[in-house]
Amino acid sequence: MRQNRSADPWSTFLAPAGRSSGVSPSGAASSQERGHAPGGGDEPGAEDACRRVLERLRAARGPLSLEQIHHATRLGLLEVADAVDVLRERGLVAVEREIDEVVRLTEG
Repeated sequence: MRQNRSADPWSTFLAPAGRSSGVSPSGAASSQERGHAPGGGDEPGAEDACRRVLERLRAARGPLSLEQIHHATRLGLLEVADAVDVLRERGLVAVEREIDEVVRLTEG
């Protein structure tokens, strides 16, 4: 059986089994990552993501893939997808399938 010989005995006690201290579980956001705003437009983070996606689409003057929006806005892929869903429900963007899925502004 493996023994954890940490200098801090509390880290061994408090860390869940099978995980060393200082390592976050997979899927957990670190304090440096942007928060994912679940549920669409209910939270300020979601509105900021929607605003950034719209700004990027307007600046591009054409359709962009989700990956291109992700890189241009520095939002997470889930944040981009949620923002696009919210904007699509509002009728501001359309998602079309070309080679990849692309997001296009619908407003004039």
